[in-house]
Amino acid sequence: MDSPVRVLVLVALFFPVFVDCAIRHYKFNVVMKNTTRLCSSKPIVTVNGKFPGPTLYAREDDTVLVKVVNHVKYNVSIHWHGIRQLRTGWADGPAYITQCPIPTGQSYVYNFTITGQRGTLLWHAHILWLRSTVHGALVILPKRGVPYPFPKPNKEVVVVLGELRIRILNLECNLFLIMCHRPIYCQLSGGNRTPKW
Repeated sequence: MDSPVRVLVLVALFFPVFVDCAIRHYKFNVVMKNTTRLCSSKPIVTVNGKFPGPTLYAREDDTVLVKVVNHVKYNVSIHWHGIRQLRTGWADGPAYITQCPIPTGQSYVYNFTITGQRGTLLWHAHILWLRSTVHGALVILPKRGVPYPFPKPNKEVVVVLGELRIRILNLECNLFLIMCHRPIYCQLSGGNRTPKW
């Protein structure tokens, strides 16, 4: 081994403060949860009972370990949208492409290092329709001591946009409204969706 390489290795071993990276541990419990949106309640698949799921935080060069435990009757896999999977392609998440999905009652640990990236990215389920409720943000901060390429904001807020499809008015109410050209009140409570004059 060359002398300069030995010196760098010794410095890294004896002075870990110079090597500013961390291992970030997260746990995702994939569970069913009754959720109310737009006046409609239904059980949906969530991570840790949250919709949207939890926001993960890491810094550039950190290693991220996410243990996903599947407690639902559907197979699950998580895709880290935008993360460059350098030498960790098996942690990318597309089911049946880079990994087998996580079956009911099983777990899997995603292990990847964030290299040369910063900003806010997205993680989401990558199987079936689960991506509509199993998703969240991944915030990658710059290395310590490295400034943002813009003035530091007073406050940062993560906004996750998603789509939850809920049918509010049934076909009969819409047809009455179109045919009669009169305002109609549709009673939606208790599953009774009959037009009222």
